Amino acid sequence: MSSEGTERLTGPEQDRGEWPVGTDSFWQPHRAAFWLLAAMIVNGLFYTVNMFSMGFRVVPVTALLGLLVWGIYTLLFLLVFRTLDLLEQHPPEAFVLAFAWGGMGAVYFAAPANIAIQGLCAKLVSPDFVAAWGPAIAGPITEEFLKLAGVILLVLVARNQFQTYLSVLIVGAMAGLGFQVVENLSYTVNASMHFPLENQVYPVLLNLFTRGLLSGLWSHAAYTTIASFGVAWFLLHPERSKLTRIAVAVLCFALAWAMHFIWNSPWLEDLFDGSYREMAVMLAVKGIPAMVAAGLFWRVAARENGAYLHALAAYFVPERELIRDDEWMRLGAPLQRYKVRREMGWTFGLRARRLKTQLQREQLRLVRKAMTYGRGAQTLRHEVAIRRLRVELEPLVQARP
Repeated sequence: MSSEGTERLTGPEQDRGEWPVGTDSFWQPHRAAFWLLAAMIVNGLFYTVNMFSMGFRVVPVTALLGLLVWGIYTLLFLLVFRTLDLLEQHPPEAFVLAFAWGGMGAVYFAAPANIAIQGLCAKLVSPDFVAAWGPAIAGPITEEFLKLAGVILLVLVARNQFQTYLSVLIVGAMAGLGFQVVENLSYTVNASMHFPLENQVYPVLLNLFTRGLLSGLWSHAAYTTIASFGVAWFLLHPERSKLTRIAVAVLCFALAWAMHFIWNSPWLEDLFDGSYREMAVMLAVKGIPAMVAAGLFWRVAARENGAYLHALAAYFVPERELIRDDEWMRLGAPLQRYKVRREMGWTFGLRARRLKTQLQREQLRLVRKAMTYGRGAQTLRHEVAIRRLRVELEPLVQARP
């Protein structure tokens, strides 16, 4: 383990509050970044409400149904994050703030900035150029910068919350998801207002298919994940020169920008006709590289997070009755933990799966809280919960061959 990691493990272990991870909460009224983040989100909230107010008056069915559909869409992403225990990285307010920044703070600045950049391009080049390439030029510049700015602000608000790559990437993904959902809702309402037929339901289904299903996995959440890796690398490698750390951050941002540019560009459009099947193929060809790149960054982050958790558990929780050897090996592997829960559900029933899920999460919380405060009163309830869950789980497992 690096010397940086050793310093994290052997730092002060006193009571600093009830926050699940780190020593800083996300309520930091004495920090300027907190008020800047809050002001921009509130400002963006008013802008977003005003932006959709006409849609609610003109196409109320589309607006309400769109809110419901994209709300469920958001919950599905959160369910995946929850299943992989990614939401254990921070308290809930971190993800609320990240989502709100992406959906309101970033959108507030991005919309007029995109119009301004495209207007400038129309004057410098031509309106035809802007019609074809305007979204590819304006969108990545403004949107990727603004989404990442929210991640940086959250880091500045609660600095000690961000101790692994994964803790930064999940916040970046939430900021991107917030932008993606609000943008999709905006497109849905606008499409209904200009739809050639008197039908307020079809635009919702059409946008859900094109923007949700065909492009959802390689959209804003993926781009911001890629860019956020650079921020994480900058934070977690203080032993490297500042120039090197900045260069890595810039490279990750440039990769996210390039993925977004390719997605918005008219490249490959001449090779496909306008059918849904051809469009789906084109979107996959343009989008899969972004999903693969984001997946590789997630993999690196998960491996680093696993090594970090292993070191923490070995140092702070040596008792095998709290974390057994096989559980320790899977502590930093979300997919392996999920596989164990799934197999336990198939073999021993849903109650066994639910208990195993709770057991795994209590172990994660015990390790993280022990790292923050040391073992003692702060971790006692997690230790008690682990032992209680084992007592409930063992009879279910032993009752069947």
